[in-house]
Amino acid sequence: MTDLTNPPTDDVIELKTKKRWPRGAKIAAAVVLVAAIAGGVTYAKVSHEDKPFGTTLTVATWSTDVAAERLLKFVNDQVAPAHGVTIDPVKIDNIIEINRAVDAGTIAGNFFEHQPFLNDAIAANGFKLTLAAPTFTWDQATYSDKYRSWAQVPDGAKIALRDDPAGQAIALLDLAYDKQITLKPGKDTLAGLPQLSDIATNPKGYRFVQVPIGQLARSLPDVDAIVVHISDVYSAGLTENQIIAREPAPKGSEGGLVVSDRHLADPNVQKLIETFKDPKIAQFLKTTDDQLIRNTLGPLT
Repeated sequence: MTDLTNPPTDDVIELKTKKRWPRGAKIAAAVVLVAAIAGGVTYAKVSHEDKPFGTTLTVATWSTDVAAERLLKFVNDQVAPAHGVTIDPVKIDNIIEINRAVDAGTIAGNFFEHQPFLNDAIAANGFKLTLAAPTFTWDQATYSDKYRSWAQVPDGAKIALRDDPAGQAIALLDLAYDKQITLKPGKDTLAGLPQLSDIATNPKGYRFVQVPIGQLARSLPDVDAIVVHISDVYSAGLTENQIIAREPAPKGSEGGLVVSDRHLADPNVQKLIETFKDPKIAQFLKTTDDQLIRNTLGPLT
């Protein structure tokens, strides 16, 4: 067994891609349209940042996050009417453009990210966005097609995790929670945003494969395990019997409604924010019979 007391070296970390979202600004520059799948609507990159919103406000989810999409439907049907607004839900397929649409004022908000992920998007693109209403937590899990527990995972196994800084940090915290690695002092919380270089010990000599978020589910046959938000891979068909460990969502990784700073004073945006702060949402997450939501999202504590 290998005890790594120094940062992992290249023979430990296998880079499947050198791109680290969202610093690949070339991708953002190349995309000139936001594809909103729902209703066949297409959101052009046209700024409407000074235009106030009406009482019907468009809120986007990421196109693969089925649980957030269903939760948004509950919020619209059961919570929003009491706050005097209607939510027009759309799905956007590009994780850079979903923030760009909010920043431009093309849509009122999005419902797909936590603060560390948003921090990366702001740093890379100069967005002026706020996580105005943390609403839920994402359940975490480790999946494998080859093993049924961490005890079965062999020395030198390939472990895939997200290549963006926020997603990678959460996966490493999951691995530390499962006692598969340890992290350097000050890097053992989400605020420390641990990256692969912050691994202090790696007793089984795992080799880490960095994979873009949309490719994690497809990478499972090529690795021994993947560590991920369950919602990231649910729509790709991964199932409960492939999970070898569940991990709690780290503090600071709460997801919720993101809006533009420019529209924080808009009365209808304020109504939207209050909608997503309504305690009915937490109660629904605790009691819903929708197993997809129960298996992937949790209430704020």
